[in-house]
Amino acid sequence: MEVDLSVAGNPLSIPPETLFEMAARVNKKRGFLFVSKVLGKHIPVSPLKPLLASGLLAIEYAERTFGLMTDIKAEVIKGFLAEDHESMKKACDLLEKQRLALPVSPIVIGFAETATALGHGVYDSIEGASFIHTTRETLKDADPVLTFEEEHSHAVDQLCYTDEPIFSAAERPVILVDDELTTGKTALNIIRDIQKKHPRREYAVLSLLDWRSSEHKEEFRKAEAELGVTISTSALLSGAVAYQGKTLDQSSYDDRPRGDEEDVSVRWIDLSDCFTALPHLSEQTGDAPFVKETGRFGLAAGDKRGVEAACQKAAERLNALRKGKRVLCLGTGEFMYLPMKIASLMGEHVFYHSTTRSPIHPSGEEGYDVKNGFGFPNPENETVKHFIYNLPKRGYDEVFVFIEKSVAARSLLPMFRIFSDRQINDVTVVTFSKGSDRHGSCCCGNGQLSRVGCDVSFKRPVRHFD
Repeated sequence: MEVDLSVAGNPLSIPPETLFEMAARVNKKRGFLFVSKVLGKHIPVSPLKPLLASGLLAIEYAERTFGLMTDIKAEVIKGFLAEDHESMKKACDLLEKQRLALPVSPIVIGFAETATALGHGVYDSIEGASFIHTTRETLKDADPVLTFEEEHSHAVDQLCYTDEPIFSAAERPVILVDDELTTGKTALNIIRDIQKKHPRREYAVLSLLDWRSSEHKEEFRKAEAELGVTISTSALLSGAVAYQGKTLDQSSYDDRPRGDEEDVSVRWIDLSDCFTALPHLSEQTGDAPFVKETGRFGLAAGDKRGVEAACQKAAERLNALRKGKRVLCLGTGEFMYLPMKIASLMGEHVFYHSTTRSPIHPSGEEGYDVKNGFGFPNPENETVKHFIYNLPKRGYDEVFVFIEKSVAARSLLPMFRIFSDRQINDVTVVTFSKGSDRHGSCCCGNGQLSRVGCDVSFKRPVRHFD
């Protein structure tokens, strides 16, 4: 494979090598992947880094679209480029204190699965904004308000579930947030669906990287004329990409872990009292409900303070249980923002990234940033395969695994084997929502140190905490 890149736009003068590396997808539709070094998906990062990336996207949009200048821009860029915790934290504090006031409050939509947290961070940065993120999950008892396709993806269907009033004000612009644009087709697909159901005049597409060709940009101009709208774009880096080579339909990499789950000490933490359950949107009767603060079903401007308070409370609780110095906080799939935000409030020496649906070919070659990868069934839906990338051996003293809904202990055994393979022996499973426990969930939530509902034996005791 050969990928030729040329940079045409770099408005904030960010060195390209700080933003991304390249990797090979295991996907016949598209052979390559931009592996973000600031997103917190495939590569572990300080959890403050994605929050700063979101803030810079919001600042760039406000400046390009409305000419709104902010006196914190230079400090946020400085913090974003820094590697020390103090500088990044200072820049994040500035973003929280000085949110952007735009002429009209927008509706921010983050794209699943990779940009759910990135979009939430943009919403955080804009005063009066509303937020929702798309999802690949199909709910049996709810109808989506938007449906569209991400054509190049291995899982093409994208859905949006929310109350209709979020789109009722036609004067409000819609901001779409993605980690990168290669053709822009996904953005145009959702714009067409919104315009058909909830027409308005103004859209914006924000992305870390924009690699659209002149032909793809022309498609945006055609869509503007066709729909009678304006579509602006903002990115931290833009240019052109040319690909040559044969795509991979399978990887030769062996992703089977060699570890034994019995070598892992596991404890279970239930944070359901910190967050707001949405029982009317559970997939099946008896299942644990979704959590409002994710933004999957919409957040209004007034919800920001509640999300912040919930994450602060959760971070304090987890920090009190923290044993190791070097800690990994691992999100799962679309469930990225709350784990990332909590991790950002846990102090120094905390790293964050997430599991993913994306099949990527790992390699130990020098200069290739996806060093290793492990596949396993998604604990919340075992019919969907997930992956963890870039887990170093003995790289962390302990791991916090964040799962939105309580799950059966046996469904997590494949993950425990991966941690054992990487010689990470202290694991805390953090759940945000409790169900009926009919599936053998270990989150008993009864305030006792017990093994109620756990049908799995471990050499070390499995402990439960409220």
